[in-house]
Amino acid sequence: MATDQAPDNNECANHDDQRRAVASCLLNYLNVHGKSKQLFSILRFLAEETLSNLEEGKTPHFNYFAIRTSVTGETQGDASAWFSRYWKEICGDFKLRCEEGIQKFAADQGLSFYPWIQKLESDGGAGNQALISLVALPLSAPVTTDSIKHFVPKHDIAYIPAEKLELSWWAKLLFDQNRIAGGWRKWILILGPIVWATTIGLGGVFLLYLLGLSATPVTTRDVVLLIYLGLLVWYASRLIRRFTHLVDDRMIVASETMITSKESGVCLELFRPNGGVSDAPKIARMIKYAAQCPICGAQVLLDRGEPDFPRRIVGRCQESPREHVFSFDRTLMTGRWLRRLEL
Repeated sequence: MATDQAPDNNECANHDDQRRAVASCLLNYLNVHGKSKQLFSILRFLAEETLSNLEEGKTPHFNYFAIRTSVTGETQGDASAWFSRYWKEICGDFKLRCEEGIQKFAADQGLSFYPWIQKLESDGGAGNQALISLVALPLSAPVTTDSIKHFVPKHDIAYIPAEKLELSWWAKLLFDQNRIAGGWRKWILILGPIVWATTIGLGGVFLLYLLGLSATPVTTRDVVLLIYLGLLVWYASRLIRRFTHLVDDRMIVASETMITSKESGVCLELFRPNGGVSDAPKIARMIKYAAQCPICGAQVLLDRGEPDFPRRIVGRCQESPREHVFSFDRTLMTGRWLRRLEL
């Protein structure tokens, strides 16, 4: 009897180990990419309580009431109706936005599966609720159409697209819900700085022309006009520089005017669909990449490399932004540590 029972015990142990792995993976993912929204609070509850239940030898299945009580503190009302709207988001918008990133995050941690959420329907009857739990799903086989992607060099950090970001009101007019600007919107975005710089340049020439016509000594008004002219020239050169950097480097850190005051680490990128192997024209998108710092575990976001790494976009740890600095390869989505470790 003991011999017959051993495979079952081993299977259960392996299943529990897999659950621990996906719960830990999801918790690490939330520490880097999570938001302060109830949906992410639900995911954090599932990850933390799964680990806790497994330590206590309990089955990590949770009903709607337990989830809602932990997330909101409410004990009255229909918990099923409360959870249903989040379940709809998990199966819809959240799945489209985040499932691929979670898969890559799990693969970077050496797993062959990734965490997801499943619903175990009840048999019905008054008071019976469906149970929610974490499940390990197999990773999709990577699709590599470019030969360079068959070999990923040694790296210290791996980036994935971060959670949904908030654009400023005027940027929302140019970018769709996926934060992509194509067609005429892309050309407005790219050629807009050129038009502004040209207009500013013509305005500067006109101001110099007016000053040249004056036969009177330099007045306070003339000095103010010269100051305005200097500011306009500086602003025009800044616009031209951003335009040339975007065209040459394919990616720049997004202007503060394009995002809300709460956002950071957002970039403006030119890319071709389907991994750059198609003949489709390049399109522009707003994107935010993030990673987990391998040194301290904090979130790493992209930022300008200046002054130490000019003309580069680097990953900066949010807890030690001057010391924990990493390179960023937007093709391989990896980076190396740019600071030498002093022992």
